[in-house]
Amino acid sequence: MSDAFSMERPLGRSKGDGALLGALVLAAGLGLAHLYSASYGYALALGRGASYFALRQALWLLPAAAAFMVIAMVPLSFWRSLAGPVVLLSIALLVLPFIPGLGIVKNGASRWFGFGSLSFQPSELFKPALVLYLAHILAKKEERLNDIMRGVLPPLLLIGLGIAIVLFQNDFSTAIILAGIALCMFWIAKVPLIFFAAASSVGLPLLALTVLTSDYRLKRVVGFLAPRFDPADLSYQVNGSIKAIRAGGLWGRGIGQGSLKLRSIPLVLSDFIFSAWAEETGFIGVLVFILLWAFILYRAIRASFGAADSYRSYLAFGMAFYLGLQTLINILVAVGAVPATGMPLPLFSSGGSALLSVVIASGFIYAVSREQRADARHEGRTSND
Repeated sequence: MSDAFSMERPLGRSKGDGALLGALVLAAGLGLAHLYSASYGYALALGRGASYFALRQALWLLPAAAAFMVIAMVPLSFWRSLAGPVVLLSIALLVLPFIPGLGIVKNGASRWFGFGSLSFQPSELFKPALVLYLAHILAKKEERLNDIMRGVLPPLLLIGLGIAIVLFQNDFSTAIILAGIALCMFWIAKVPLIFFAAASSVGLPLLALTVLTSDYRLKRVVGFLAPRFDPADLSYQVNGSIKAIRAGGLWGRGIGQGSLKLRSIPLVLSDFIFSAWAEETGFIGVLVFILLWAFILYRAIRASFGAADSYRSYLAFGMAFYLGLQTLINILVAVGAVPATGMPLPLFSSGGSALLSVVIASGFIYAVSREQRADARHEGRTSND
C-alpha cells in the first residue's frame, strides 16, 4: 500500500467523463420530474400537497449530490484502503432493522431502521459497498484466484453472510441483485469455471428452497407461470402495469395526463414507476429512457476498459453491472417478463436509500473516468519532458 495515497497525478485539475455526468444529471432530472407527475394524485388523495413525494426525493438529492462529489474528488486508492471496514460496517448496518425500537417492519419485511418519519434501508448501501470490497479483494488476490480455498472462499463467506442477513429481512429481490453482482465480478476476474459449477449446484437448490418455503413468493411464481389460475390474484400488479404501458401508444398521453396511475398501477411511486412513464410518454419516451441508460452504461464500461489497473476496472464494471441489472429487472417486471418483485428503478423510483446507493455507485464510475484522464494527462506530460 505504499502508493495508496499517492498524489503524483494532478487529480485536482482533471475532470471526469463530462458526457457521463451530463447523462446522469439528465436521468436524475427526468426521474424527479416524472416522480412528481406520477405521485401528485396519490399525494392529494392522502391529504398531502401535490409535490409531497417529489419534494422528499429532492431533499434526498442534496446528501446524494454531496456524496457523489466526495467520492469523485477523493483518490480511489483512499477508498480502496477502506474497502474492508466499509463492507464490515455495511454488514453491521444490515442487523439494525432487527433491533426493537429501531427497526421498522412494513408488509412483513424488516428492511428499514430509523426514527420517526426518517427511515433508511441498509441493504441499499450494501450494494456499492460490496462492489468496492470485491474490486479490492479480487485485484489483490488476482494471482491466487485459481486456488478456490484461499483465493475465492474468504470473500465468498463474507458475501454469503451479507446475503443471508438480507434474506432474513425478507428481501429476496435485493439478495438476487447481490448474488448477481458477486457472480459477475468473479466472472470478470476470471475465477475458474469450476467455481461457477459448484456455485450453481449449491445456489440453485437454495434458490428453489427459498421460493418453496415462502407462501407469498410461491404464489407470485404460480401467478406468473399460470395467470389464469392465480389463487391470490397477485398478477393484478403486472396486469395493471401492462395495461398502462399499452395505453401509452406511440407518443403517450402527455406528462401529467396518465389516468391509470391511481386506478390500475400498484406501487406507482416505486416498483412500477416505469409503467407510468410509458403511459405518459409512449413508445418514444420508452425508447429515450432505454437509450439514456444504454449511454450511461456504455460510458461506465468504457471507463472500466480504460482503467489503469484491475482494481479500478473491476470497480467501474461492478458498479455499472449493479445499475444495469437493477434497471433491467425493474423493466422486465413492469412488462410481465419475470415474476413481480420489489426492485426500484434507478433515479426514478421514490426512496432516499435507493437514490443514495445509485448516486454512490455513479460517483465511483465517474471517479474511475477522472483518474483515467489524469493518468493520460500525466503520461502526456512525461513523454513531452
